[in-house]
Amino acid sequence: MMSTNTHSPIGLAKSILLYIVVALFLFVEMGIQVSPSVMTSQLTNELHLNAFGLGLMSGFYFYTYTFMQIPSGLLFDRFQPRYIISVSLLTCALGCLLFGVANNIFIGALGRLLTGMGSAFAFVAVLVVTADLFPNRYFAFITGITQMLAAFGAMSGQLPLNYIVNHLGWRQTMFLLAAIAAALSFIVWLSLNYKKQIVQKLSESCCKSTFTELRAIIRNPQSWLIALYACLLWAPMSGFASLWGVPFLMHVFKITHERAAFICSTMWLGLALSSPFLGWISTHFKSRVWPLSISALIGSLAFIILLIFPKLSSVELIVLLLLAGAACSGQALSFTVVKEINPEHRRATAIAFNNMAVVISGAIFQPFIGKLLDFHCKFGSTAQLSSCEALHHRLSMIPIVAAFVLSFVIATFFIKESWQIR
Repeated sequence: MMSTNTHSPIGLAKSILLYIVVALFLFVEMGIQVSPSVMTSQLTNELHLNAFGLGLMSGFYFYTYTFMQIPSGLLFDRFQPRYIISVSLLTCALGCLLFGVANNIFIGALGRLLTGMGSAFAFVAVLVVTADLFPNRYFAFITGITQMLAAFGAMSGQLPLNYIVNHLGWRQTMFLLAAIAAALSFIVWLSLNYKKQIVQKLSESCCKSTFTELRAIIRNPQSWLIALYACLLWAPMSGFASLWGVPFLMHVFKITHERAAFICSTMWLGLALSSPFLGWISTHFKSRVWPLSISALIGSLAFIILLIFPKLSSVELIVLLLLAGAACSGQALSFTVVKEINPEHRRATAIAFNNMAVVISGAIFQPFIGKLLDFHCKFGSTAQLSSCEALHHRLSMIPIVAAFVLSFVIATFFIKESWQIR
């Protein structure tokens, strides 16, 4: 099995620099992930999609992302991060290029599959490098910082990319993302040159050991409960903020596309601001469970208000979505819980298992909400969102509220306290 250093010998300054380089991967990956949310009208018109088709094509990203989570953890447990991250970024670049030239749903879905495959390594990569280079007592806080950077990356997919799409077009925007991913791959290859000790390479005995370790994770009920919590708490970000939030705000509250994109992006801002704070406060008060519960409760209340009240000002919408996004920061804290209930030699695999549950929410909720919109709103072949009444949009977002409520129940009554410093 793998053994890693509790604290990197390379020095704090270089550790921070390498963390930033790897975190840029996550920043770019999140921008790629949510980019379809500012291209909905162009994609539905040019590729001739209805709401379900758009949700399905966008959701293909999460299929390979989900499938590759366990392999990503196993690879990070057995190989140097430099090689894995560089190849992953090149895969993202190829996927963006393919999506940019798509002229039908099949090529678009294949492009999303490739970007999902490459992006699958991003979040695990940052957490693995964090665990390699920094003391354990900083893990919860740095994980929060990581989630903050991911949220800013998602915001870049809804604000700057919205501007770029409007001025250059969605295809040129995808080509630009491909160029950025390729350039970052080169930077990672040059800079991420620290070494960690790999005790056991891939072999027959290693494969048996891998199966044993994976089985230990799967057989632990807490692994499933934490994963289910993380999956549900991420549903508002993957199902609403990443795709359906902009059209929802446009047609329920009668605002422009630009204003809707800005207001929707505040969910990511709330997530960014609260994630480091929640990690710090959970460590300061030596508790993981009650911050998880409160996060889900706040999100439940914010979204219930959003769906019930027929008229809300832009300021009120911003406040509610800031709170809803902040509530989703419990998902970042769940990775600390997973790390604490598993021994060091399988932490990357355990983190990947939890991240797999997170991204499953996108594969489930994006097409599911799209199907509800098709059912309620009766979209035509061009999926004109203006044909849908506000009430139908609200009904289609009920699964988001249900996800918040269920995550609150799981955290409050089923997840056990994992606090410890090893």
